[in-house]
Amino acid sequence: MKKTVVRPARFVEQTQKTPIPVEGLKVGMFVSELDRPWTDTPFILQGFEIRSVDDIEEIAKHCEYVFVDNAEHVKLGPVERSVGAGKTKARKTFVNKTSNRQERSRATAAISSARQLTSSFMDDVRLGKAINVREIKQTVSECVQSILRNPDAMMWLSKIKDKDSYTSQHSLNVCILAINFGRHLGAPEDELGKLGISALMHDVGKMRIPAEILHKAGPLTAEEQATFEKHPIYGRDILLQQDGLYHGAVDVAYAHHELLDGSGYPRGIKAAGIGDFTRIVAICDQYDALTSDRPASAGKSSRAALRYLYDRRGKQYDERLVHHFIECIGLYPAGSVVELKNGCVGLVVGTNYRHRHLPKVLILTNESKQKDKERIINLGSLGDDRDSDLLIARVLPNGSHGIHLEEYIEKGLMLD
Repeated sequence: MKKTVVRPARFVEQTQKTPIPVEGLKVGMFVSELDRPWTDTPFILQGFEIRSVDDIEEIAKHCEYVFVDNAEHVKLGPVERSVGAGKTKARKTFVNKTSNRQERSRATAAISSARQLTSSFMDDVRLGKAINVREIKQTVSECVQSILRNPDAMMWLSKIKDKDSYTSQHSLNVCILAINFGRHLGAPEDELGKLGISALMHDVGKMRIPAEILHKAGPLTAEEQATFEKHPIYGRDILLQQDGLYHGAVDVAYAHHELLDGSGYPRGIKAAGIGDFTRIVAICDQYDALTSDRPASAGKSSRAALRYLYDRRGKQYDERLVHHFIECIGLYPAGSVVELKNGCVGLVVGTNYRHRHLPKVLILTNESKQKDKERIINLGSLGDDRDSDLLIARVLPNGSHGIHLEEYIEKGLMLD
């Protein structure tokens, strides 16, 4: 049985930056700025709390001093948490069993089947037919198996997006993101299957929203927005009627737009009423929505989407899960369009897990943003050259300077 606990109001410090030598750092301090550009380090985002001695040791590898926040205390309100909901299963560590190239063919088959099934069951719901739960389970299981062998191949292929099929593709992308995130968190295989089913079905209620609202190219009116915000209720009602479906999927469909501070919809419930799977799917849902081209808006860069979640951690989204999600996605995920300091633009095609800020990049334009001879450079070979003009200066939205990731994947571009 869940028990609601209201933590007493706590105090945090308003920002007033103080330079601290690395040897003077302590666990609990909040690092707001480094002594060098954050892109020259492996830290995912600038601005983080030191949570362990290992964090201090990692900072020491890259910085001589950092800035920490301190000043007068500011009172924050209480935060509700859900406890006593059951014991957490032991975290499992997964190791890639295949290379990206070896997994590509199986991932291609799995994601092709999943796309067809997602579009099919969405049509069935629209026509009032029952969902084939057995096929849903089988398809999600294939995605889980591929991601367990090597998540990069399926994550790479999921980046092919079509805004004209946004709802069905978004549901599948959230499913793949959630399974990959669950793997990162160490969830056991059976839990990954349940999480994948919940994520795949989370937006099924949108099939009862009028097409003119769902696909509207401009902002919704207040009345249209109120209609749109009923889709979690419709999703709950639809899934309650399906025999043999994992019951947790109903909760996720009903609550994936609820926020920890109670500002979400449709019920405005707070943290204690939002389960773990729902918290995970909510983060994946928001990330994919922000990075996708939709009828009403163009997609943002991965970094901009991660910043959005980071800025709302502990308020609207689970703070611990946001930190883990950022670790899972990485600073420059494969497929990111990036601009180097010298002005050249390219695609990230390989991740350097030891130095996350130094991936492999397929260069596609010259310094003047004109298409150039394609070549791959391994930024990891730069070593400690922090002044190199080959370092990444910024991440750009997909489609910038005429570079569309989907086109290159369809041409056969593969992860290194």
